[in-house]
Amino acid sequence: MIAGAVLSVGPLVRFGGPTPADVVVTLLAWAPALARARAPLPAFAASASVVVGWWLLHGLEPRHLLPAGAAVLLLLVWVVDRCGPRTAAAAVATCLAVPLLAGAAALAGRPGAAAVVPLAAVTVTAAVVGRDRRTRRAYLVALEDRALRAERERDARARVAVVEERARIARELHDVVAHNLSVMTALADGAGFAPGTAQALEAVAQIAATGRQALAEMHRLVGVLRTDDDPAERAPAPGLADLAGVVEQVRAAGLPTVLTVTGSPRPLAAGAQLAVHRLVQEALTNTLRHARGARSAEVRLDWRAAELAVSVTDDGAPAAAPDRAGPDRAGPDLAGPDRAGHGLVGMRERVAAWDGSVTAGPGPAGGWRVAAVLPLAAARAEQDGTPVAAP
Repeated sequence: MIAGAVLSVGPLVRFGGPTPADVVVTLLAWAPALARARAPLPAFAASASVVVGWWLLHGLEPRHLLPAGAAVLLLLVWVVDRCGPRTAAAAVATCLAVPLLAGAAALAGRPGAAAVVPLAAVTVTAAVVGRDRRTRRAYLVALEDRALRAERERDARARVAVVEERARIARELHDVVAHNLSVMTALADGAGFAPGTAQALEAVAQIAATGRQALAEMHRLVGVLRTDDDPAERAPAPGLADLAGVVEQVRAAGLPTVLTVTGSPRPLAAGAQLAVHRLVQEALTNTLRHARGARSAEVRLDWRAAELAVSVTDDGAPAAAPDRAGPDRAGPDLAGPDRAGHGLVGMRERVAAWDGSVTAGPGPAGGWRVAAVLPLAAARAEQDGTPVAAP
């Protein structure tokens, strides 16, 4: 503001000054500009009062109006930028009154006619600049608000996807565990009718009672996760033996797919088999929907000494998204209807439940590769005797 005041005093040298009064008026006109950010309208009113009052006291002579009036124009920009439309219009009208008075004075024979057009032009220019600043500021605020809302919506969708996938996993694991508990209860009830000692009969009866209690508790706690009564969701959980059917579905959809098994298969828990089955389903579904130019795919199960390695590869062009975003491709909905870009989340949740890990990315020879590793120590079937059929 000091620099503005000095620059305003300088041109007065042309008019035979500046006088001490000119310096004082110039400083008084620029001083309210210090408060332009906090109170633009009061600052504009104070500066305009000083300049117009000084001008009127000297008979509307242009020398006593310029160049200290630049402070008023600067504050006019801030008023139009920060205040409401009515306030801004009043401020512009106040500034336009000056060239109107100068024109009226010129018609009465006073000097100053040459200043009418420049004064009107700079006033309109200041108003346009202020309006432009207001528009740009509102646009930036809108962009920031839109970005924040988009970020919140993205986080909300991610949380909903995790919750829905965990609910689906809990529902399917509930079916597996409930089935095993039902079998245990039935066997224990049957054993109770076999001849034996009283202690054996009491122990068998206790096993049956415990099985019934666990089954009832499972239905009561996990049953709230069920959102519908679709009989298809109550069917036995699929396992490794059903992978051949998944591969056949993909072949029928037009993508040549092979299933390769190496090593010696070992019994796996039903939940672990379900995790592998869903991973293969989801990976092949993503290949059908999003792989551009895919001509073939391979599902590989590698039984190792301490782990099962599962990989699904294709030769399509990968796209940048969590699942392999891109234009949808027609194909069978192998993994269910809620695959809206969060299938990788479900893969990781399922495999992590068995201490495994999942990676997804471009394959070493091109295309796309989804790979998972399940430690057999966590995933091996213990008491259920679940067979692992060669797919």
